Amino acid sequence: IIRGQEVDRTIVDRGLRNNVINKTTYDKLGITKWEACPFWLRMMDTSTVRQLGLIRQLDVILWGHAFQLLAIVLHLG
Repeated sequence: IIRGQEVDRTIVDRGLRNNVINKTTYDKLGITKWEACPFWLRMMDTSTVRQLGLIRQLDVILWGHAFQLLAIVLHLG
């Protein structure tokens, strides 16, 4: 659950330093702003992906536990 909405096909890994949210999901959740991302993100296959911004405190409920995640908004597809 992100911002009170159930979201499917989204990976949340509390062990990761950076979490990723796709722009389509961002739009569906009604999030209204992000900040400039102060770093570059390189994918595991060494490709680069267009970063749109950074959300520092994204409220997520996973299996009944509440977390605040740092999420990078990407334009995928």
